[in-house]
Amino acid sequence: MNQNDLDVILSSNTDEIINKLSISSFSLPTWSSLEKQYDPTKHSIFDTSIYPQKLDENGRDEFKRTAFALQQLATSRMAQVMFSNPVKRTYSYDKTKESLKEAEAIIEELYRTQNFIDSGNVERCKKLNAACQFVTIWYTVEKPNIVAEQETKFKLKHKTYSEFDGYTIYPITDDFGELIVLSVSYKDSTDVEHFEIYTRTNYFKYDKIDGWILNEVSKPINVFPCSYMNIKQPIWGGEAGTNLIEQLEEMESFQGLYIKKNSVPTYYIDYGELQEGSVKSDTKESSTDARKLISVGRNGKMVAVNWDGANEAIKDRFARIRNAFFEQVQMADTSFATMINANISADSKELLFSDSKAKAKDLGGEWEIFFYEELLIVKEFAKVMFPKYVKDFDFISIRSEVVPYSVRSKKEAAEFISVGGVGMSLETKIRELNLVDDIEKEIEDIQNESSANANML
Repeated sequence: MNQNDLDVILSSNTDEIINKLSISSFSLPTWSSLEKQYDPTKHSIFDTSIYPQKLDENGRDEFKRTAFALQQLATSRMAQVMFSNPVKRTYSYDKTKESLKEAEAIIEELYRTQNFIDSGNVERCKKLNAACQFVTIWYTVEKPNIVAEQETKFKLKHKTYSEFDGYTIYPITDDFGELIVLSVSYKDSTDVEHFEIYTRTNYFKYDKIDGWILNEVSKPINVFPCSYMNIKQPIWGGEAGTNLIEQLEEMESFQGLYIKKNSVPTYYIDYGELQEGSVKSDTKESSTDARKLISVGRNGKMVAVNWDGANEAIKDRFARIRNAFFEQVQMADTSFATMINANISADSKELLFSDSKAKAKDLGGEWEIFFYEELLIVKEFAKVMFPKYVKDFDFISIRSEVVPYSVRSKKEAAEFISVGGVGMSLETKIRELNLVDDIEKEIEDIQNESSANANML
């Protein structure tokens, strides 16, 4: 699609507009299929056509269906690995110009402080990991505001849409692969349908009340306000990962049935020499029995019958398949039980995260491109909010770097700086310690303290 095609569509009748924009340029899994994998209550172990009920004498299902929320675990854990540490942003510009420093402070406060982007990144990553796409819409509202000690009559805000939350997203790219129009459809709490359209110049909102009605058209805007991202499959590996999880669920569920059936011990009985007139008991046990007394004759015996090998075989296979899942998604199994049983040092625990960190870096490359483009949007809105800094915003280049989670303590970081500090600048040392937000102010404070101490001597 090109701009002319889009203009023709937007000049059509309402139904045709919505019909032609209800498509996507990307072939991604639908949430309706992904949700069946993500939600453990919708796993196949609960499908009675696959796993029929096994009723006891009281008509209750004895089959203890056990589901594991490992897809949810993978979704959350990778988001935490990637964004528990805030994204590191490096601003490049002429540090001697005061107006550029002020412009940097404005961008940082708009993006990080007023739009709580650090915590927002964790939530956006979860939505991406599970639903394979999300879009964040940036916009301003007229409201008196102070940003980095500069007054403005606008407030910058954002909202993230994802199929994870019940929205349907339709991104369409132009002939060069750039996003040219993005639409979002959803139903509100009163079950009324809405269809929003975002282009490089306008915003349209349609509501379906006895047919589609155009309810809002914004004035032209100077920037395409949508930051969009997608991945080809969910973080747990899609059907391949779910297949492993369903095997675990099947094993655990049948093991539960096995345990229930054998909760009353099973015995081999040799009645021996029965006295004249004695009768062998033919009473059958039921699931409600607690205990029985069984009489045997002279030289008779009763021996408990157990197969310990069954439990060991199940435990080993369960562990192998669970481990295969975590290896497949490149994620350490850092559950409480695993970490408690593993008596390892902090360095070894750091090694556990090596594969997760490698994957976080791999995914982080796409995220860093996303952040670069998103900050271009933020800068364009900043120009509207603070016109006197228009040229300054253009002269600032921003690089974002994803910093994967590390188990290294502050003490270890300090020791690392102490050993390698000769080859580091003061700014690099402060950044490595990651104890303060304003690095330049920290440098200034250190220099002032050094000067004061020197004067005292």
